[in-house]
Amino acid sequence: MFFASRLQHTSVFDLSGRQVGTLQDLVVFIQREYPPVTSLIVRLSHSKEQKKVPWSQVLNFEESEIFLSCRLEQVEEHPQSEQEMWLIKEILDKQIVDTEGRKVIRVQDIQLARVNGNIRVMAVDISTHAILRRLGLGFLSQRLGSKLAPHFIDWSNVNLVSSKVSKVSLKVSLEKLAILHPADIADIINELSPDQRAAVLQSLDHEVAADTIEEMHPTQQATALSEMESEKASDILEEMAPDNAADLLADLPQEKAQELLNLMEKEEAHDLRQLLAYPETSAGGIMTTEYMAIPATLTAREAIEQIRKEEPEAETIYYLYVVDEEGHLLGVFSLRDLIMAAPEAKVTTFMIGNVIKVEAMTKQEEVAQLIAKYNLLAIPVVDKGDHLQGIVTVDDAIDVVIPTAWKKRFPRIYST
Repeated sequence: MFFASRLQHTSVFDLSGRQVGTLQDLVVFIQREYPPVTSLIVRLSHSKEQKKVPWSQVLNFEESEIFLSCRLEQVEEHPQSEQEMWLIKEILDKQIVDTEGRKVIRVQDIQLARVNGNIRVMAVDISTHAILRRLGLGFLSQRLGSKLAPHFIDWSNVNLVSSKVSKVSLKVSLEKLAILHPADIADIINELSPDQRAAVLQSLDHEVAADTIEEMHPTQQATALSEMESEKASDILEEMAPDNAADLLADLPQEKAQELLNLMEKEEAHDLRQLLAYPETSAGGIMTTEYMAIPATLTAREAIEQIRKEEPEAETIYYLYVVDEEGHLLGVFSLRDLIMAAPEAKVTTFMIGNVIKVEAMTKQEEVAQLIAKYNLLAIPVVDKGDHLQGIVTVDDAIDVVIPTAWKKRFPRIYST
C-alpha cells in the first residue's frame, strides 16, 4: 500500500541513473471504479519546471525511489484529457459530504495499491493517523496504535462533483443527499466553499435545490446561484417561492439578475419583475403571488376540483380568495368552510365579504400587526383598484417583526 502524501518528493531517476527530479503529483483516470495512475508529474532538479511522464515510461515505482525506462530527454508528454485529474492537487484536502453523519469531513490522505503492474486509487483516509503521518509524526501514530481508529472510505463510495471554478469536490452517495430534508442539506453545504456549494446544488433535482437554497444562509444564497450554470440557476428560481426568488435576485448584480430573468418562463419572470418593482418596506415587498383565487361563479364542488388542479402552485390553501372576472377581491373562505359547504352551494354564499386586507404599498410593520391582531395565517394584498395582487403569509410577517436576516432589497429597476 502507498499513501499519496508520502510519495511527494520521492526521488525520480532516469535510465542513466541520474536523479532528474522529485515526484510532485500523480495523474489518474477517474472514469474507472479504482482510478489507475496514467502519468507522473515530476518537478525537475535545479528547476521549477514540471514534466508529465506517462506511466508507460515508468520502469520501477516505489515509495523510496522511482526509475524511468528512458532518459528524461526521451520522455514523450501527452496532453491531459478531461477524464484525468491530479491526485494530490485536486483531491487531497478536499471535503467529503458524509450523508450518514450529516457532516463535512476532509480527505487527509489517499491510499493507493499496486494492481496488475499499475498503481490504483483504493480509498481516502480521513483518520487522525493520516494527519500525524503528513506532519511527519508517523512514529506517534504507531505508538498510539488502536487508540486512533483508522477510517478509510472505499473509493467506490466516493463520487466526484465537477464545477467550473474548482475542478472537483467530493461527496459520498450524492443520491442519498437528495432525500435529506433541505434544511439538513443546507447545513451540510454551508460548510463548503462557494464553488463546492454550487457543484453540489448543480447535481440536485431543481425542486430539492430550490428548497435547499431557501434554507441556506442569506449571504451564501446569491453566491451559490452566481457560481452555477445560468440555465440551472434559472430553473431553480422557477421552483422557489416568488417572494424568496425576488429577494435572491435583488442580491445579485443587475446584469446577472436580468440574464436569469430572461432565461425563465415568461409567466414566472413577469411575476418576479412585478415583485421586484415594490419597495423593500412595503407589503408588496414581502408578498407572494402563489395563492388560490376562486372565481365567484363556482360552486363548492367546482372549487374543490380547481384546488386539486392548482394546489401544487399555491403557497397556502388554508385561505381561498373569491374574485370576479376582473380580479377584484370579493371575499374569503377557509378550507374548513369549503369542506363543510353543500357541494352545489355557490362560494359567494359562504364566503366572508368583509375581508381584512392591505394595499401593496402598506408598510410591512402594519401588515405584521394586522396578522397578529386578527390571528391570520395570511392576508391578501390588493392594488388601489382592489384587484388581488398576492398574499403575505404569517411566516413572512414574522420575519418583519423578528427578522432572521435583514433583507437587502433595493428599489427595483427591472423593466416589465
